[in-house]
Amino acid sequence: MPPAAGLRLIGVSVPDVSDWREPVPQGQWSKFFGALAQRLELVDVIQPRLSTAERYLNYARTFHPDRARWTARAGFNPSIARTRSEAVRRALRRHDGAYDVIVQVQTLCAPDAPYADAPYVLYTDNTMALSRRYYPAWSPLTDREAERWMRYEAEVCHAAAAVFTFSEFARRSIIDDYGDAPERVVPVAAGANQLLETIGEKDYSARRALFVGRDFERKGGPILLEAWRSVLELLPDARLTIAGPVGAAPAGLPPGVDWLGAVDRATLDELYRAASLFVLPSIFDPCPNVFREAMGYGVPCIGTRCCAIPEILDDGVTGRVVPVAQREPLAAALLELLSDASARARIGTAAHASVLHGGQWSDVAERIATHLEAGLQRAPAPQAR
Repeated sequence: MPPAAGLRLIGVSVPDVSDWREPVPQGQWSKFFGALAQRLELVDVIQPRLSTAERYLNYARTFHPDRARWTARAGFNPSIARTRSEAVRRALRRHDGAYDVIVQVQTLCAPDAPYADAPYVLYTDNTMALSRRYYPAWSPLTDREAERWMRYEAEVCHAAAAVFTFSEFARRSIIDDYGDAPERVVPVAAGANQLLETIGEKDYSARRALFVGRDFERKGGPILLEAWRSVLELLPDARLTIAGPVGAAPAGLPPGVDWLGAVDRATLDELYRAASLFVLPSIFDPCPNVFREAMGYGVPCIGTRCCAIPEILDDGVTGRVVPVAQREPLAAALLELLSDASARARIGTAAHASVLHGGQWSDVAERIATHLEAGLQRAPAPQAR
């Protein structure tokens, strides 16, 4: 069903969203824009592409012998942001004002005046300030480099008509670290990237835990393996599947651990269906949507008091929340839930209901659309020339 007549949107995304028009978009940001298109009129999504010359110039300008430092400097510097912004503005001029508001994901560019014919809003899950405070290894910049990027982030946020965030965790940073007025920063959460409309007669009897994450260390994989050894002492039949990490499995995996590495969405579907417990003891994770995916399959979750995870998991209701980087509390939570199939069923059922009622991308689109409609009026059509 086409959206009702109303605000006309232009999207801006540096991450790839090439399939947002498909009936079932695949990537997170594609799903976001696809949901917006169901609620409002989404004219197009601009994806600022750098030319080969611009990419190589950026790499040369930001070179560092340490690869992680080089990658961070190449991605987070005001010069490349200005280059992306100019690509956005060129694309906006081609649309000749046939839109009322620009919706941009993240703060990697700025579609501001004099080229934009409408205000822009942002939707983001993290800030450089949070990365620097809680996990500097994720943004290995010097203090001076980070401060320059944070000044740029602040300018992008201040020029926006509103900033929507994945979480209250990110909202507080936009307000406290970047000086935005609280009424301009609105938490709208995020949506599950895959889920089941009904979990039917899900089998919770098997002790099958699941971990999903690319960055094994940052997402608490090593501490999970330590805790898992304690689990096996009392529950030797428990099994743990680790999906997503890039690279080979660490040496000396405990018994009962299956290391799958990178997997596709179809395999993830099978893993969520088979799992009776999901565990992701992250050290730093701004707003891990993977919890909503697991919950969307009726899987009870164990997470840490890290970033926005306590906003996603209702401790004791849709999952368990334990301290960060502590083996004993994590092992205790694993043992508690793996020992009690009825608790897994009760918590998993509640988790699934929470995603169905407020945790889908359509819910996020509705919250954003409602805010935009209340605060923005449709611009007059451009005059004939």
